[in-house]
Amino acid sequence: MDMPARPTGRPARTAGGWIDVHHHCYHAELMAALRDAGVAQMAPGVPLPQWTPADSLRVMDTTGISAAILSVLLPAGAFDRVALSRRANELSAELVTAHPDRFAALASLPLPDVDAALAELAYALDTLGMAGVALTASLSNGSLLSDPALTPVFDEMNRRGTVVFVHPSPAYRCTCAGGPGFAALVPPPAVDFIMDTTRAVAGLLYSGTLLRCPDIRFIVAHGGGAVPYLAQRLELWLPPDGQRVTGHEVADSLRRLYYETAQSFAPGTLACLQAVTDDSHVLFGTDYPHMNEAVIAASREAILAYARLNPAGVGREHALVLFPQLDSRSSQAVQ
Repeated sequence: MDMPARPTGRPARTAGGWIDVHHHCYHAELMAALRDAGVAQMAPGVPLPQWTPADSLRVMDTTGISAAILSVLLPAGAFDRVALSRRANELSAELVTAHPDRFAALASLPLPDVDAALAELAYALDTLGMAGVALTASLSNGSLLSDPALTPVFDEMNRRGTVVFVHPSPAYRCTCAGGPGFAALVPPPAVDFIMDTTRAVAGLLYSGTLLRCPDIRFIVAHGGGAVPYLAQRLELWLPPDGQRVTGHEVADSLRRLYYETAQSFAPGTLACLQAVTDDSHVLFGTDYPHMNEAVIAASREAILAYARLNPAGVGREHALVLFPQLDSRSSQAVQ
């Protein structure tokens, strides 16, 4: 029997395999519920994805990924966010049960409903055994993660030492990045998503949330947006009252964040990351299925080629600090 063609330029086989911390799952049941509610797009120009677990496993196998951390992002729309978050978490947990050596999953929370979010946090972590939480950088009502109303949620996640993945909101418009018509001209993932993450991190810094919640392990998507590039400005331009955070505390808080490399693996981007933190806080991510197999393979090659990074650490070992449950599950040798 002939073997299928293999991608060119593929990295050599390594024991243990890489761990992808930025891997989306779009369960068919959820996509159907969104369509029934009149939601047709994740973001302008980005239709609801068609995805199956088999798609993920195939791409993982051909790009050297032994395990992936799954996350579900729910776009803005007129649907029951509480019910859909619950179902998303149950479906993701079922997938982890079916493939315990390949997947762990992050919970969706029905923010901005604080009481419902606290209830879902407890259910997802205690009953479903999920590995952490995925939050959108801005919420469906337009508020930001630095909103004081969300303090109880962050305090509870801090009490639990939760891993929290901060990802741009699929439907958010960052008006500081462009005016009317900007999103129609420039795809939102190119600029608006990056600014959404940047604003979220800056808000968490200046509100004092990162200082108040040192036991939350934050992972920020796409290399932290523009945060590594703007780190010095964030240290220099402090809140007007000068009381919530100092320049030194800004630098220390940014150093403690974890940054994943989806769409953020150019040499200049990796250099910015290393200027802000050390290798132990750089993680491998793909943004599958929004990024295809060729981009994923190129990202691995870039990390392997960047001499200042430890590929074994970025590819696997650093993720195991946050997701130790995968250490015994995904120890098989893969590409």
